[in-house]
Amino acid sequence: MLAEFEALEARNPRHRQRVTQVINHLMRNQFLHVEDRGSSNLFELLVQPPIEKLLAAYFEVAGYHLVVREAEGWAGIIPDLEEIRLPKMRIDETLMLLLLRRLWEEMVQEGHVERYGSVLLSLNAAYDAYQDMVARARRPSLSIHDFKALLQTMQRRALVRLGEPDEELEDIPLTIRAVIVTVTGDDVLAHLEQLLTQQDGAGDEEEDEEIAA
Repeated sequence: MLAEFEALEARNPRHRQRVTQVINHLMRNQFLHVEDRGSSNLFELLVQPPIEKLLAAYFEVAGYHLVVREAEGWAGIIPDLEEIRLPKMRIDETLMLLLLRRLWEEMVQEGHVERYGSVLLSLNAAYDAYQDMVARARRPSLSIHDFKALLQTMQRRALVRLGEPDEELEDIPLTIRAVIVTVTGDDVLAHLEQLLTQQDGAGDEEEDEEIAA
């Protein structure tokens, strides 16, 4: 593999530098989306067949599968569970992933699909749905401030996008991207729900749980 990177460096040093940027971005944020600032050029490079093949081989060595969904405008790395341990996630993050998956599915079923398979709603609407979810799970609710802060961590991973605040409506547009379906695949979704059931039976303990994300 080193030979392939050296050959790329010899052919096109600028491409070699940008490939390094793609690797750094995915190792840091796990996903990239073509609509995010600075990601469009990286995505265009990544989807070139030789580059995609090179990166897939690189991440395979690191214990990840490279997943590219060009029609949905995103690419990312998913842990190979036979090679590396599952990443840990707080219960609040688990709830957020479940919520985003549910909201995305509801909007798609209603036909409200935007470009790249994304759906558009608002921060307040998502928070209302979140409060209903945690009430059913009998868990304490995050404040709207902490809820927004958690969404911002999801935004860094390219799972969602928060728009500009609407001062008149006192709300913020929220885009949930189609990548959420891959992050919360059916097997992962079942595991997340099982974790919530276990946590519910265990009381208020806030131990981190190992889940795939």
